[in-house]
Amino acid sequence: MRMNPDELLRALLFREFRFGRYTFDFLEALLAVCITGVGYLLRTPFEAGLPHWPFLLAEWYLAFAGAVLIWRYTESRKKTIGTYSILLILPTVIADGAILRSNACVGAVLMICALLLLEREEKWLFTAVAAALLLWSVKYIGILFVCIVLRQNQRLKSTQLLLLLAAGGARFAYAYRSWLNAGYTLVTFHWPNIYEIVGKEAVQGQLIDPIALVGLFLTAGLLLMAVWLFGQGKLFGLGISAGTLLRLFLFFGLAAGYFLPYMDQSYGYLYCITGVLYFMLEPGEFFVPVLLQIVTYTGYQECLNGESMMPMAVFSGIQFLIMAYLGVRLLQEAGVIKICRQKN
Repeated sequence: MRMNPDELLRALLFREFRFGRYTFDFLEALLAVCITGVGYLLRTPFEAGLPHWPFLLAEWYLAFAGAVLIWRYTESRKKTIGTYSILLILPTVIADGAILRSNACVGAVLMICALLLLEREEKWLFTAVAAALLLWSVKYIGILFVCIVLRQNQRLKSTQLLLLLAAGGARFAYAYRSWLNAGYTLVTFHWPNIYEIVGKEAVQGQLIDPIALVGLFLTAGLLLMAVWLFGQGKLFGLGISAGTLLRLFLFFGLAAGYFLPYMDQSYGYLYCITGVLYFMLEPGEFFVPVLLQIVTYTGYQECLNGESMMPMAVFSGIQFLIMAYLGVRLLQEAGVIKICRQKN
């Protein structure tokens, strides 16, 4: 029996293909090709031209690896292709790679690889990749505190945590020893954090900015207190779900950058990527990546144009609300709020 052209086209569009243990149909493959073309075109109409090829390939790999991670978590083809599409056309990704030609995508690639290894229970490989991430830039120091929580959950061994502490501590000491003596002010860079609210001008006539020094100790103290608070509950003795794991990375990553001085506009790049993955696992909390995208893109806008659409303190306040929401959710999941109510 011969099929007419409409039936042939319909059969082709919904024909399924198998690649290893992954299946997809022709329409999904066509959509992925179209999104890839759109992602390429979005990076071409700038005077600076295309980003450097290693970073361009890293952005493509980042989108693909993020899609693979969501597939492993959900086995949902719609969420997988959605993740790939969003990561390829995300405004912050385009602004960072095509306009500023930054290398923030390298840290995001390492992060996604670390999550893939952790999901597969490759603990030593995860430790190696996470150590490389911590050595790559001081901007990722918040991830070190997530690893402390993972140690509490028996997901990491003490020797692995010590290796990560050594890597993060070495990079932290090296970066801030250089920056405190470099003459930077807290307005040199463009990341909306607490210094946009409490004051960001350096004290003149001193070798070391005391506000920045206080910020370093404040960051360490608050993040260690958060680890202690989360450890009071029972969540981490029962295991950590994928959504909670991403929530931990978002909370500690954002909290570190909120109190650390000298953070630039590319600080939010990794956490916008993480926010997209988080949305795919927690669709009801779509406002978290949306608000985070707005806050991060504001930093790029001020970097490129010299001013933002509104005072940066407004976006600092939005970021604080995001952190507060994530922190409360983690305390609820750990049962800490319930324990406090019972004691009272």
